[in-house]
Amino acid sequence: MSPTDTLLADAMDASRRVWAAEAEQARAVLRFVETRRTDALTQGLSARQVEDARQVAILEIGVELNLAQGLVANLVSATRTLVMDLPTVWAAHQAGEVDRAKAREIASTAWKLHHPENITRLDEEVLAYATSHTLGQLKSWLRRFLVRVEPDHATARRTAAQADRTVTITALDDGMSLLQALIPTADAVLIDRDLTLAAKASRSQSPDDDRTLAQARADALVDTLLRKDDTSTTSGRGRFHLGVTVSLATLLGVSSEPAVSADGQHVLDPALLAELATQEGTLFSRLLTDENGGILDVTELGRFPTQPLRRALNLVDGTCDVPGCTRPAIACDLDHQIPHDPDPPPGQQRGPTTASNLHHRCPPHHGLKTRGALSVSHDEHGNAHWHLPTRTIPAQTAFTRAWNQRPRTLQLVEIHHTRPAHIEYRPR
Repeated sequence: MSPTDTLLADAMDASRRVWAAEAEQARAVLRFVETRRTDALTQGLSARQVEDARQVAILEIGVELNLAQGLVANLVSATRTLVMDLPTVWAAHQAGEVDRAKAREIASTAWKLHHPENITRLDEEVLAYATSHTLGQLKSWLRRFLVRVEPDHATARRTAAQADRTVTITALDDGMSLLQALIPTADAVLIDRDLTLAAKASRSQSPDDDRTLAQARADALVDTLLRKDDTSTTSGRGRFHLGVTVSLATLLGVSSEPAVSADGQHVLDPALLAELATQEGTLFSRLLTDENGGILDVTELGRFPTQPLRRALNLVDGTCDVPGCTRPAIACDLDHQIPHDPDPPPGQQRGPTTASNLHHRCPPHHGLKTRGALSVSHDEHGNAHWHLPTRTIPAQTAFTRAWNQRPRTLQLVEIHHTRPAHIEYRPR
């Protein structure tokens, strides 16, 4: 065996050890969650409380392993399916013959099968292909397998899948983002064709157009969605509303500190901020922070916060404050830590509608807190601390909430920029 062959063999051995370790980790995670669920059942808790205990266990694993809660939940479900319904595939995973990604794809295919005998058939047939092909090739094989063994359910699966259609935007580096759409294949094929035709037509209009076809397709998509060529309506760019947190020094041009979007995912460099500011009609909602990044307090009457306060808190928190949760604040509930009870018990005050008493929690985590499965407390500065069965974790939001250290009133400033852009700051 040549030295190169030895290195390749070493790489394969290392991969098998990693894949076997993945299976060991998955089994430990499953056992932890199942133990919590069993303990809840033993205590005679309701079905809702048992499920809450399972969700809290999944949250704990996410916190300890620094994994998204959704990823952990999927790992638990896939591992349970592998252990109980796909013993051949699970044994191969434990032996390091199949990695986690492939094992999870096989498990997700089993979820779509309606007849137990077809799950058994999948377990018997898939391993030979999975161990000799890439993940992408395996996904195609699994799609064909589904239709081949249960063709009568293909239409129902397709109809159900259409209910999951969505569009997502993922922040990338260097001021770029990834736009993804989960849509019916028939529509996707037509969109793909139309983008190519529009791109070719656009490039043909000028002999000096040096854009690649890929670049022109991307431009065609943006132009279409923002209706840049539609003179009958206000362009999409004109309706641009950007929620960012930016220091006053950056706005005045004396600092290179970037602006950050409300959810903390998008970073805008000062030059990009200046470029956006020249777009007529662009609206920035911004929080003016002090030299220490301090956010200032605000108080309102009534149970439901007004739009200015809600918008300000969207920028302050950015996301759900449960550790590891990335649900954007705009999609969360504003939870009164001290309940805003219209008829509070004797000796207890009604929770105020203030920035220090309002915290963003996504509906699932808000529900766990409301039902008592998760508890949270606040220190003397107003910072939240979530109490898990294993340990206490500080809340994770865009900024630290040291409310009682804020010397002034929160200012949410909305500036409509016109050409040329003009920014003026007058301290109150």
